[in-house]
Amino acid sequence: MRRVLTATAIVIAIPLLLGGALWAGQERLIFLPDPRRLSAPAGWERPSLRTADGLDLAFLAAPPPGPEGMVILHFHGNGGNAGDRAGLGTLLNRAGFGVVLAEYRGYGGNPGRPSEEAFAADARAYLDWTRARFPAARIALWGESLGSGVVTRLAEGRADIAAIVLESPFTSVRELAAGMYPWLPTDMLLRHPFESLSRLPGVRAPVLVVASEQDRITPADHARRMATGAREGRLVMLPGGAHPAVLNDPGGEGVRAVLAFLRGVPR
Repeated sequence: MRRVLTATAIVIAIPLLLGGALWAGQERLIFLPDPRRLSAPAGWERPSLRTADGLDLAFLAAPPPGPEGMVILHFHGNGGNAGDRAGLGTLLNRAGFGVVLAEYRGYGGNPGRPSEEAFAADARAYLDWTRARFPAARIALWGESLGSGVVTRLAEGRADIAAIVLESPFTSVRELAAGMYPWLPTDMLLRHPFESLSRLPGVRAPVLVVASEQDRITPADHARRMATGAREGRLVMLPGGAHPAVLNDPGGEGVRAVLAFLRGVPR
């Protein structure tokens, strides 16, 4: 009987321990801050802005060739920092777009601790900065992986966004977690659910979703559902398993699709 009770206790204890670990350590699973300080490559600026709670966040910006061009406000994924996207940003800038590579708190040498709520507030500050810095420009939002959750939340209910690119998006971190830990009550444990699919009905701008067919981090089904859930959604699925799909696409098909989409946005 003691062996049965011991085995039962172990079976009960394992999910409790795993649940406790997920609750306590979820920030280390969701956010992977890269502390390397940002430096501005040739042709780029390294401005900073003050957040609502008093933090000074540095980021990267490359102006458009003309005052009435389109500016892409880019939010990267949970790994690396904005500087790792400067190559992509330079390509977009040379194609005629202004680019603002937003940097999160806790990343790129910036102060502060990452969280969904903090990212949402900081994203609004970045949009305000971009609007003030380029008042005549149309603004497109680009969210890469985790950044897709930031962008979807930022765009909800706004009429001043020209277009949205979601690269390797998820429907929600909550759903990703449920798929990874089906035996845990992730709905109750998550502090940073990053609900994206449910926000899409409130997103007015046209949306392009670019993802990889064999992505093992954000499954392709998430991308398809995000494209279907948008009011005006388009989907480009790339072969292979690159994540993020555009940043790590060796053939350049993803960035060509993005450029064609943005150039086709009506004025």
